[in-house]
Amino acid sequence: MSSIECDNNDLTEKVPTEEIEDEVYPKNVYIMRSNNQLRELHTLLRDRATSRSDFKFYADRLIRLTVEAALDQLPYLSCEITTPTGHSFNGLRHQKGTLCVSLMRSGEAMEKGIRECCR
Repeated sequence: MSSIECDNNDLTEKVPTEEIEDEVYPKNVYIMRSNNQLRELHTLLRDRATSRSDFKFYADRLIRLTVEAALDQLPYLSCEITTPTGHSFNGLRHQKGTLCVSLMRSGEAMEKGIRECCR
């Protein structure tokens, strides 16, 4: 049982969030846009009633979303491929290879999410 009290009357499609000013951060820092999914994950991770196994599950989910957002920032090139049915498809490929380096203790938590998203 969670200690979160939610009232259906408080649910909205657009949750007001604080706007982050771009001038505060360097240009190479990307801030993920907040949405209801991320807010729920943050809520569950901060809830003292969240079990250890649930915490790990939600943390892994948030890490995967973070990895996917990071991969979206990489440069891509247009390419044309042929599908198994013989049709042409205009798609994208990474411009360069992806290299991930795990930092001891801090970066190890993200290894699973990276392995799930990259080959």
